[in-house]
Order: sequence, then structure tokens, then C-alpha cells
Amino acid sequence: MKYIAALEALRKRLEPIYGASEAAAIAAIALEAATGTHRNLLRLQGHTELTTEQQQKLEAFSGRLADEEPVQYVTGETYFYGMQLYVDPSVLIPRPETEELANWIIQDVRSEHPYMTEKAPADADLTDTLKMLDIGTGSGCIALALKKALPRAEVWGCDVSDAALNVARRNGAHLDIRVDFQGVDFLDEQQQRLLPSVDVIVSNPPYIPHKDKETMHGNVLRFEPHGALFVPDNDALLFYRAIAAFAKKRLHPGGRIYLEIHESLGTEVKALFEKEGYASVELRKDLQGKDRMVKVRH
Repeated sequence: MKYIAALEALRKRLEPIYGASEAAAIAAIALEAATGTHRNLLRLQGHTELTTEQQQKLEAFSGRLADEEPVQYVTGETYFYGMQLYVDPSVLIPRPETEELANWIIQDVRSEHPYMTEKAPADADLTDTLKMLDIGTGSGCIALALKKALPRAEVWGCDVSDAALNVARRNGAHLDIRVDFQGVDFLDEQQQRLLPSVDVIVSNPPYIPHKDKETMHGNVLRFEPHGALFVPDNDALLFYRAIAAFAKKRLHPGGRIYLEIHESLGTEVKALFEKEGYASVELRKDLQGKDRMVKVRH
């Protein structure tokens, strides 16, 4: 079978499930992964024949995609802040709003600590460093993006899931980016003692109440790790409270906390940190106009 025929056959199979434009995009991603040919070149090289191995791989992809498994898990690939990452169902698929959170941190640090970049000014104090901790690191996407953009920073990532840590470490090794990934149950205060004191804390913790399951896409519920998504209906701020308490002990004076939040919890998260006595709390909307990020100053 030729590339162009395979692309069209997969698109037609997926269109009733995903709609025309998304089906076309998913088909191109799958064929790229099966053949190693960039999706932008698939039509230009449309008369190229798939090898037997490529055709078998594409058929396996096709069945999983028809079962509504996310294409990122099917191919084992996704992109975050310009990095190609491995993902599987032990970690969340990184979302655009999480890229926005990472970018907020990177822009703030570059503005205030230009010596953290490789192109540090001549008069920069390079004996100093900035320490950053990503709580609930999952695939390592945030921690790796921070270290790549701010190579002079020291970056840690922690997660309770051994499977997630394996993914994060695999990504770090593949990208040749050095982040210290540690296995820590962050809700256990004894285990928190394993973590360093830092200048920046970042987290995209579980924040979706169980009651919201009925409004979510079925493929998210079926394939993505529930432990990284959901919190009890009666305690949606569970992780934010734990982070607020931890930061009082381990965040250096003048340090900052950057958090992703549920769009309905902005006021509550802001009030929580203000009640705990933090200097300032800033809510930020994502590109969809929803309250999805918070910056807290110690």
C-alpha cells in the first residue's frame, strides 16, 4: 500500500469518531510514526510503498485509534515546549495550558535572573544558582522544559508513581537534560523531608473533583491515569494546602510558587494562599480566557 492510500484509508476510518479535521491530523501523526517520514512530506512522497513492517505497525495503530485511545499513547510521542517526549498511560498527556505555565516561569526567571541562561551577561555571578522543584512531575515535561531553557538552574522533580518516574527519567536521558527525579509521596510529610529547599516551586497537581467525570471525554477517563487527575469532591484543594504548608518550610525567602489550577477554583486557591500569609497571589488566565494559573510570592 502507498502512503497516500494508507493516509486516506485511516482518515476515513477515524472520521466518524473524531470528525474530519481531527481525523486527518491523527492519521498523519500515526503514519509519520509508522514510517519515520515527517507528516508534512507524506503527500509529497505519497507514492512510496509501505514496507510490510510499516504496514503492520500502522494496522496496530489503527485499531487502537479506532478504540479512541489517544494518539500520543498509541505512538508513544508528544511535544512540549519544543521537546519530543515519550508518554504512556502512566502519565498525563501534557496540555497547552501547562506549556503556558512553564513559559510564565521561564520568562520571569530570564527577566530577573539572566545568568540562568547560557548567554549570561559578562558581569553575572555564575557561582550562584537557582533551585527549582516540580511537584507531581509525571512525564517530566515541566521540569525538563525549565532545565532546558535555564541550564544553570538546579531542577528536581518528584512523583509518587514509580511508572511515571520511569517515563520522566527516560525523557531526561533521551533529551540529555539533567533533572533529579525522586520518588516521593508529597502528601506524606515524612517523605517531604527528602526534598530540597528551593527558590521556585511549580506543580500541576491533581485538581479535578470526581463529580466532574461525567463532563469529561471518555478517552481521558479510559486511558489517562486517574491518580494524576482527580481529588475528592469534598477536598479539591488537598494538594494546594499541602504545597502551601511545604513552601513555608522549604521555599527560600523571596521565592515563588507557580501552579496550574482548575478553572473554577481560582478564587479559592487565591484565598487559601492569602490566608496562609503569602505576600501576593496572582491569578492568570490561559489563552482560552480561563483562570488556570497562579503565582504566589513568599
